[in-house]
Amino acid sequence: VRRDASLLVEWDTLPDFPTVPGMLSPETVMRMSSASFREQEENQALATFFDTYRRQGPLACLPMLSDPDILPVLTEAMRGI
Repeated sequence: VRRDASLLVEWDTLPDFPTVPGMLSPETVMRMSSASFREQEENQALATFFDTYRRQGPLACLPMLSDPDILPVLTEAMRGI
């Protein structure tokens, strides 16, 4: 099989890129929980978010990302990373 020279590279691994934890990564959610600890008692949406995350996992929280009570807290947690 003949291959085009433009497809061949000198290395066989991808270059290293710094990565940031995702929106629903455990680190981000932990920061979010710490930052909103007092607010969780008053904000039912946040309490539901954290309960769902613990019981059902991050993918179960996807529909909640647009909630106006959750998004600002999540955004603030992402800025801290």
